[in-house]
Amino acid sequence: MFTWIFVTGIIFSFYNAWGGGANDCANSFATAVGSKSLTLKQAIIVASVFEFTGAVLMGSHVTNTVRKNIVSQELFADNPGALMLGMLCADLSSAIWLTTATYLKWPVSTTHSIIGAILGFSLAYRGSEAIVWDKIGLIVASWVVSPILAGSFSYGSFLIIKKYVFESPNPFDNTMKIFPVLTFITFFINSLFIIYKGSPQLDLDDIPIWKCILISFGIGTGTSLISWYYYLPYAKRRVELFFNGETNIEMTDLNHRTSSYIDALETDTEQFKYNNDISIDENIKTSTNLVRRLKNRKELEEVDNLHENAYNVDPKSDKLCTWLQIFTSCFSSFAHGSNDVANAVAPLATIFAIYENNALSDTTNVPIWILALGGIGIVFGLATWGYKIINRIGRDLTKISPSRGFIIELSAAITIIIASRAKIPVSTTHCQVGSVVGCGLTAGKKNIKWKLLRGIFFSWFITLPITGFLSAGLFSYAYYSPSVVTNQTIV
Repeated sequence: MFTWIFVTGIIFSFYNAWGGGANDCANSFATAVGSKSLTLKQAIIVASVFEFTGAVLMGSHVTNTVRKNIVSQELFADNPGALMLGMLCADLSSAIWLTTATYLKWPVSTTHSIIGAILGFSLAYRGSEAIVWDKIGLIVASWVVSPILAGSFSYGSFLIIKKYVFESPNPFDNTMKIFPVLTFITFFINSLFIIYKGSPQLDLDDIPIWKCILISFGIGTGTSLISWYYYLPYAKRRVELFFNGETNIEMTDLNHRTSSYIDALETDTEQFKYNNDISIDENIKTSTNLVRRLKNRKELEEVDNLHENAYNVDPKSDKLCTWLQIFTSCFSSFAHGSNDVANAVAPLATIFAIYENNALSDTTNVPIWILALGGIGIVFGLATWGYKIINRIGRDLTKISPSRGFIIELSAAITIIIASRAKIPVSTTHCQVGSVVGCGLTAGKKNIKWKLLRGIFFSWFITLPITGFLSAGLFSYAYYSPSVVTNQTIV
């Protein structure tokens, strides 16, 4: 049934996954790259493993929620082709908006995008009766609760560590002491949610809860002991070498420009004047480049002023947390893949189920190849356009350092994983931004760039109606347009 919709759906699903990787996946790695715990290249390598793994092992739960619990599919029982067409329009609408938002450097919600698009074509087809409103209410509530919950985790965690570790007489030694504990927490939670009611394709959903806890406890304990006996001695030597000057080249802050750059920029500014020896177009080009450089310098100075309000963590402790943040980056990456792959592949899963069965089906599992397609698209999106969003979250909103970064990522990831297991498709953007703001507020209100935060809130607000109207328009044009003209009568 409708082979062309199925084939086109594969393309649009990959396109939507690419948009999600460029926009939303960048949020997961913004703190790691912003704090320079990972380079962009390293972040892409981490994503290629953990985003893909999270999508394949855990993505089916939320995919089924998006695919089946938002729209009343019974209304499409007599016309499953209309549902296929609607899901195709939804995927394309979401992808178009994500591309636009990423180009404008707006960190928006892929969850908002796809849900708004599904609502749009459903309303165009059957009106309000096509929507499962109680499920929509639960999802909308999660959009408010998730950033608050993530921000609370982040705020409380950093305050506790700040008080008892970073402000202690020996912050570096105390950071060494809690490192295995934090390693245990990270791997225990991650393992528990992978195993407990995990992928039906891997038969993980049949394991009793007590076995899940026991296995996860063993994994957490094992990794904690490895970090204590093997990793920490190595990390301590690396930190000492770093601060003894042998690797101090790494201390260069990538958010700052060298004095030679500033001097050159000021020289250009003072010496620039209209040059009669070159064309008007060349003069315009020169002045335009200068304006761009001045805007960049202004932006960097604003970021510097904002970061001056942040609490200064002990440098050695902060450096030690670099490796801890890499662990939490993996956790955050896995959580993002498990939750947000649904936003790209849920429409394709519906299209495929109808294509395969020639009818609607309530029991069809999401094939692994569809989850894998989404995982690959997410990684590809981060690798190509992810840099556009990374600075927005990882640098411009508040100061991010390794000690803050691992708490931010861990808090957001815990929130996302909980939602994923509860089959609620929350926004990773909301969780990440909420976690960043929560951690930043530990140093007071002046540590947050509120103007930028208001802009982010605005982009969240307009996402759902934009994708909804776009999807409704595409569906209406394709479904209701006349297809045959006979004897001057539109059929």
